[in-house]
Amino acid sequence: MHRHSLFVRLFAGLLLLAAVRASAAETAWPVPDWQTASPDSQQMSSDGLTKVRDWLEQHGSKTGLVVRHGQIVGEWYFGDATAKSKYIVYSTTKSFASTAAAMAIYDGKLTLDTKVGSVLAEAAPSPKGDVTLRQVISMTTGVHNDTKIHMDPERFTHALTTEPMDFPPGTKWDYNNTGLSLLSPLIRKATGRDIDQWLAERVFAPIGIQAEDWSWERAEDYPLPYSGLHINARALARFGLLFLNDGKWQDRQVVPAEWVKEATGPSQDLNKSYGYLWWNNTTGKWKGVPADAYAALGRFDNDMLIVPSLDLIVIRQIGDDPEPKRKLQIGELFALAVEAAK
Repeated sequence: MHRHSLFVRLFAGLLLLAAVRASAAETAWPVPDWQTASPDSQQMSSDGLTKVRDWLEQHGSKTGLVVRHGQIVGEWYFGDATAKSKYIVYSTTKSFASTAAAMAIYDGKLTLDTKVGSVLAEAAPSPKGDVTLRQVISMTTGVHNDTKIHMDPERFTHALTTEPMDFPPGTKWDYNNTGLSLLSPLIRKATGRDIDQWLAERVFAPIGIQAEDWSWERAEDYPLPYSGLHINARALARFGLLFLNDGKWQDRQVVPAEWVKEATGPSQDLNKSYGYLWWNNTTGKWKGVPADAYAALGRFDNDMLIVPSLDLIVIRQIGDDPEPKRKLQIGELFALAVEAAK
């Protein structure tokens, strides 16, 4: 009896341990608010997260956030930053704009093969009208890359009607805000809604991103699709958590799962590290980071890393860097966060 009782207690203990581990691996949805958890409870190293925090501080960061299994295990604000502080995230905006395109596609308003000219007859010169939505959001439009377009008060008009074509569409990968500028008028004409309105209704509201959590810069009354979003860290993490869970929020499929997979993998063969306005790690871009990781990356490293295999989100914001020539390797931060995951 004694041996049997010991076996029963041992077996019960193993079951409890398994249950605790399973529970820790389940997503804790931030509904209505984020839950915070000790690192150990979410299989994260406290010492490892201290290294993450130190790196953030040493590199002038304003915010830092680490989410595991849907719970915040590390959250830091530096200087005058608070949880409510909104920062411009520059090209991280692109990953949001891509998602607006996804919603238009799955509403039947557009397809990846829709040609710009079929929606916007004024597209010129030729062959700009033959540029597809797929090429717009994979950086292969062939439109001339005007590096000063952000200073042009009529940037959308010029991108659509006067900027020349340097390459045939789809023949060269070129990180190009001019070509991406075609996205805003394309989505407005196809859906009757702007990118920011579309996202606010179709994505932000369902996942709890409030109006006070974000703002979006505009020009010619269009939201900038390449660098206009200002957002706080916790709201940014909500968007990350949506993607981490294949576009699903609790029991609601907000963004189609097939889009999440396609957008965050290679979108073309010219630069396999680039998806539909997301970067990915399929080519080992970030050392020490799993191959399934992907990220939204912005100027001055206003960035968000998502690692599905580790159920992990890592955010770093600085907004406008007061030291614009600061040199840092964001892969170092990503690797430290991954190393902290047990």
